[in-house]
Amino acid sequence: MERTLSKNESKVVLDLEWRGQKTVTLADIRAALGSSENYARFLAHQLVRKGWLERLRRGLFLLIPADSGREGVADMNPLAAGAALVRPYFFSFGTACTHHGFTEQVFAEVYLACQQYRRPETIRGKRYVFVQLRADRFFGFAEEGVLGAPVQMATRARALLDALDRPQLAGGMGEVSRMIPRAWAKLSWSALIEMLRRWNESALVQRLGYLLDLKGVAVSPEQRAALEALVRRGSKVHLGARGKWGTSGKLVRPWNIVENVPRDVLVEKAEGLKRRVTLKRPGAAP
Repeated sequence: MERTLSKNESKVVLDLEWRGQKTVTLADIRAALGSSENYARFLAHQLVRKGWLERLRRGLFLLIPADSGREGVADMNPLAAGAALVRPYFFSFGTACTHHGFTEQVFAEVYLACQQYRRPETIRGKRYVFVQLRADRFFGFAEEGVLGAPVQMATRARALLDALDRPQLAGGMGEVSRMIPRAWAKLSWSALIEMLRRWNESALVQRLGYLLDLKGVAVSPEQRAALEALVRRGSKVHLGARGKWGTSGKLVRPWNIVENVPRDVLVEKAEGLKRRVTLKRPGAAP
């Protein structure tokens, strides 16, 4: 069915189109028309019915612009929808790791970092998980185009550190361990070490150092020394979550990691036959 517009509906849609606004609230409709709350709700309902708006949640919509055609085909990009759900935000964890090519796994959930507590939401059958971060940890992201939509995405360094920090949001410790060689080859060393210093979390460095050694990744003496300098003296860290993997395991030095995750979870049989991974393009993009 072709889309139509009444006079007031045209005014709202044209106002949104002229401003390039894709996310729509009832307040936006009220501002465009100078109308009451009730009339804004009525108009939003009409625009949804006619295919000009897509309802994401109560009071929040996505504009389906005129260039989507006469029948109004909605943009099905899950990241475009996710970007409308919270501000400020950035995509990270498994979502960013897939985007940056650290893993071939496509996650059923979309992970967004934000500064407020929000419960997960399911939209268009996709589950969005919101991870609350402190304001001083809200860094390491930039705008990137994904399927034609500009979104805030964790940098490569940030995506890897988030995966190490909360592996349960990136496929588990086994999947994170498999990301390490591929991620290391794509990372900028300077961006990574700067972010580790800013993060100031010894456990992250310890897990990274342990997994680099486990996977046979070639690390220069200068890089190793820089990583070891960030390990807090006396810090002993369990590799995996103690609630899942327990507390017992071999203490691996120099990273002081308690290896409480079984090796067969971390290392595939064929990996023992692979060549060591070498660090390439140390000045690559973060």
